Amino acid sequence: MEHPTPNSTGKTVTPSLSPIAINHEVSVDKSSIYFNQIKKPLGHLTAAIDALQNQTMQIALLGEPGTKQEISEFVLTRICIRLAYNESRLREQIRGQDQKHKEGLIEIQNILDEILERQVQETMREKVEQEITNQIDELIKEQVAECLKAHIPQELQDEVAMSKKELEELNLRLHNSESRRSNGNLRHSKTDDPLATMFKTDGTVSTQYPKDLKGLFQLDGVTTKALMDEYELPEPSASRDHNLNRFMQFCGVRYQLVERYSLCHFVF
Repeated sequence: MEHPTPNSTGKTVTPSLSPIAINHEVSVDKSSIYFNQIKKPLGHLTAAIDALQNQTMQIALLGEPGTKQEISEFVLTRICIRLAYNESRLREQIRGQDQKHKEGLIEIQNILDEILERQVQETMREKVEQEITNQIDELIKEQVAECLKAHIPQELQDEVAMSKKELEELNLRLHNSESRRSNGNLRHSKTDDPLATMFKTDGTVSTQYPKDLKGLFQLDGVTTKALMDEYELPEPSASRDHNLNRFMQFCGVRYQLVERYSLCHFVF
């Protein structure tokens, strides 16, 4: 790792490390420790061989009794003993590292299993709660209906239902009236201005309803005919221009499509 480099002001600038770089350094440090642990027995083995060579030299210099073959056998025996000892230690260290590796994998797997189990439990809990809420709502509606039948005359219930329907129709007409007033202020020079929505008799807006004046002017014949049918507008025809003019009147747009010299123009 490089040492921090002082800047012009004399302060020490420490290089920032990303999470990936940190993880890489941690992995390198762990690998270095592991290899250093493995190298220790090999270092001992090298030292043992050097010591045996020194002993052999001393035996030869001191003129100790024994033939050259006996001395060689002695040295080889000592080397084999050292090799067997260090090999045993090396195997033990490898087995220990392997066991730690397996334990680490098991711990990671347990953590992943616990996280997955929590996610599954949370998802199932939400679904169960939603199902219970839906069932409770249905039960409440049924109980309220039973109470109404028991305590309120049927004629009064019918009157309440009729009043509710009339109120919904009134809100629908009010919405469409406000939309027509807003659409009447749109100008051909600002075709990107939004087109106020128009409700159908069921209180919804058609999925084919144009979003702005530009989209309205670009309606094709099939879509225009479909909108006429959805909004139950009278006098639909096979003419795209006729249907579009009729639909623009319904929306409150103050433009009409007229045909002049085989070209179509919008007039105010």
